[in-house]
Amino acid sequence: MRRTLLLPTTALALLLALALTGCGNPVDALQKRISGTADTRVDLLDAWSTTPASDPDWVPADAVDARYVAGTAGADDATPGTVRVTSPSRLPASCTAVERRSLDSFGEEWAVPVEDLPERVQRCGNWIVVPTDDGWFGWTPLSPAEADQP
Repeated sequence: MRRTLLLPTTALALLLALALTGCGNPVDALQKRISGTADTRVDLLDAWSTTPASDPDWVPADAVDARYVAGTAGADDATPGTVRVTSPSRLPASCTAVERRSLDSFGEEWAVPVEDLPERVQRCGNWIVVPTDDGWFGWTPLSPAEADQP
C-alpha cells in the first residue's frame, strides 16, 4: 500500500470503529461535544447529564421534541450548550428580561437564525432563552456582559 493512502485509510478505519462500538456520533467525539434529540424534558436532562454545561432547567416540564448540542470538555457551567424544545408553557418566573449580548455557539440548522434573534431576551440562570413559533430556544454560556446583568 502506498504511504499516501495509509493516513486516509487509517482515519476511515478509526471512524468506522467508533461508529460500530456505539460511541455515538464520531464527529461529536472528535469535536468534544454531544448532540441529539430527546422526546421529553426528562430524556433531555438524562442525556445532558454527560456534559459539564449548565443544566437547561428552564425547559418546561411539558417540553417535547428537544434538540440539543453541548460541549463536553470545558469547565462546569462555562461550557457552551444549545437547546430547542417544543412547548406551549411559559418560562419559569425566575427568568428576567435582559439585552442580548451573545449568540448561540454552535449554529445548528435547527437554531434560530442570528438575524431573527430579538434584542431583548430572557436570562434564565446561565442561559439566554428566546421564544420560537412552537416553543423555546436557549444557549449558554453567557457573554461576560450578560453575566454582569442583574
